Amino acid sequence: MDQRSHTQTQTSRPNDLLPHKLPHLALSYGQVMWLLLRLGYGSGVSESTFHEYLKSLRKLGIPFGRAVSSSKRKTRAQFSYCHVMELALVLSLRIYHVVPDSVLHVVSRHRQQLHRFYRKAYAQRASGKGRTVTCTIAHSKSFEIRGLFLDLGIKFSGGQLIKFGPPKLLSPAQTVIHFVSTAQSGQFFLPINLSSLSERVLALALSPSRKRRRSPPGKIRFPDAPSISTQMS
Repeated sequence: MDQRSHTQTQTSRPNDLLPHKLPHLALSYGQVMWLLLRLGYGSGVSESTFHEYLKSLRKLGIPFGRAVSSSKRKTRAQFSYCHVMELALVLSLRIYHVVPDSVLHVVSRHRQQLHRFYRKAYAQRASGKGRTVTCTIAHSKSFEIRGLFLDLGIKFSGGQLIKFGPPKLLSPAQTVIHFVSTAQSGQFFLPINLSSLSERVLALALSPSRKRRRSPPGKIRFPDAPSISTQMS
C-alpha cells in the first residue's frame, strides 16, 4: 500500500465579508458576553453562571490585567479585539468548565506576545505563513488547512502545569506535522486555529445584531480598560 503523502501550497481567500485590515473594536460587556455565548462558550450553563465565571476571570486579570482589575475606580469597560481574543482563548482552554489558575497566570505573563499573535493571526489568515495548504494522503480524500495555529506548549502531569511555552504560531504544514508527531504523546492541549477564531470573533463583533446588546445600566461595571490600538500598521 502506498503510504506516501504530500502537501502543496496554493492561494486562498479569507472571508470576503470581513475587512482586509483589522478594525478598531470598543465593545461593551453585554456585547462581549453575547459574542462569547454565540461562539458556544456558554454551552451547558445558564447565562448568569457564565456571567459569574467571566467575573471570576476578571478578578484573576483576564483580560485587563490585575492592576486594572483591582482598581477601585469603576466604570463601563470597553473591550478591544485583543481583549475579546484573550477571553476566547482562555475559554478554549477550559477543563470541565474551568481554566486552571496556573494557565491563567502564564497567559497573563505572555500577554504582550499573545496580543501580537492575535493581530498576526488575522492579518495572515489566508496569506503569508497562513496561506492554504492542501494535504493529500494515499487512498484518502484531500483536505485543506489555512490560517495560523497557536501552540502554547502546555503540558500537565498529575494535575500540575509542568510546561508552558514558549508560545508560537504554526503554519498549516507545521500544524499537520505537530499533530502527527504528538499523536502518541498524550498532549492534552493541541494547537488552536487562531486565524479561524479571529475571523469568528470579528464576524460577530461587526454583526448588526451585537449593536443591540448593551450592559444593564448600573449593574455590570468593570474597571477602566487600558486603550490598546488594534489597527494594523
